[in-house]
Amino acid sequence: MTTPDPEAPQQTLLLDNWEGFKDPAAGIRLGQLWLSRTKWLHRRTDTYRFVDAKTVHATTSFHVTIPQDALILKGDPGQDQSVVPLMVLDKSELQYGFHVCDAQGKALPRLLDDECYRLEFHFLEFLAKTLCGGPIPDRLTEELRNVTKSHNLNGSIQYNTMISTEWGLPRAQAHSLFSDTENALSKTFRISLKVLIGSHFLCVLVPGEPGKECMIEVSNDAPYKVERKWSTAWMPLLGWVDWPFKTNAPVGDPRSYHCEVWVPAGVEINPSSVGLVPTPPEPRSGRLGRCCYHLAAHNFTSGRDYELRLKLRGELLGWLFATLVTCLTVLALLWIGNSLAAELVKAKTSKPGKTGSAVPALNLTVLLTTIFLAVGAAAITILAKSSTRSHALEDKMLAGVRAFAWCIPLVCFVASLILFSAGTRACMALGFHLLLIFQWALFGLIAFPYIVRAWHSLKSRGNPP
Repeated sequence: MTTPDPEAPQQTLLLDNWEGFKDPAAGIRLGQLWLSRTKWLHRRTDTYRFVDAKTVHATTSFHVTIPQDALILKGDPGQDQSVVPLMVLDKSELQYGFHVCDAQGKALPRLLDDECYRLEFHFLEFLAKTLCGGPIPDRLTEELRNVTKSHNLNGSIQYNTMISTEWGLPRAQAHSLFSDTENALSKTFRISLKVLIGSHFLCVLVPGEPGKECMIEVSNDAPYKVERKWSTAWMPLLGWVDWPFKTNAPVGDPRSYHCEVWVPAGVEINPSSVGLVPTPPEPRSGRLGRCCYHLAAHNFTSGRDYELRLKLRGELLGWLFATLVTCLTVLALLWIGNSLAAELVKAKTSKPGKTGSAVPALNLTVLLTTIFLAVGAAAITILAKSSTRSHALEDKMLAGVRAFAWCIPLVCFVASLILFSAGTRACMALGFHLLLIFQWALFGLIAFPYIVRAWHSLKSRGNPP
């Protein structure tokens, strides 16, 4: 029996109607198209924009040439549609809506999940029968069907279970299917099986005939939670967050891969971000900007998973400087209150009718109280304006820094209470002394992110990416 090559070029396969997708030949052709995608998929660009603190809007653009051996759904004269398997989707993402359109923004239909599962099953069954040189046991056929329909997110366990199961196959056939052999077709079956256990194809119907070049855009809103990305306890204090995001660019997917990440105003991309991990074998070019990261990579290593790893951080501009100045002002006032504790207590306890010296001291007490309250009100105004019209992502990232900053008006209010309630020099001095220690610690916590960022900025200038 002659073994057909699943990667061999074929003629166009024409389907008269939607029922044609039930034909095993359609599934076989879809798999062949996916295996030969480096010939017709020229470029892929991923663009990520943060909608809010919980959502990332991902847009993927594909530059393709409809292959000569395309799977075509027949329509009205001049309205045939070619089936293009653009990418594999993790089964955990199937619940999210995908919008598919052409370069002009016109919506394009895609195959339903059930139709894709059926096509994927026929492709896996074809590979298994080809490797075995004939029919395969019904148990294995049913398991392949279950694999494509399964929503089991732990594909490695399911794959290992299949390897260890006795399917009633001769030893040589079982070895060809599940053993780590150098046979190219065996590798294709194992890789396809691993991929389709946890993923399925996104197949788009594109108007046009073979040879036509076109652009296809796929967009969706992916969930994102800042709280789960903090790798260390001090990240919330710095306002930094790791942003690892999977890319489906491995296994030679396109010949050229581009990626852009856009962050909203008030958030910037840390210059020390590492980009694509693991690094492709050929040199990549990356440009780091305050609000955008652009990356271009080529020739990915087969069988490797890639991930884009960036660090985002709040800019901490304007309001942070005003907050630090306010913090220093409070420190100066606390030092004055601590130094003049004896005079302030004496003014409160003296009788102004007998000594004229108590009046200026009492005026100083009132003045200090007024200044403390004014500085506290200014701090509240600064912190309130710092979050006005800010992006939800920035608010989440800077929650720790702002929480410390909100202690400034609290310190001012406590200092005012000490001025009015302390009846002895020792009590007033102790109160101001404790507030000084607390305010210095507060100043250090608020200034720490700024110092760290300045240090990283200087390092990045000396070592550009």
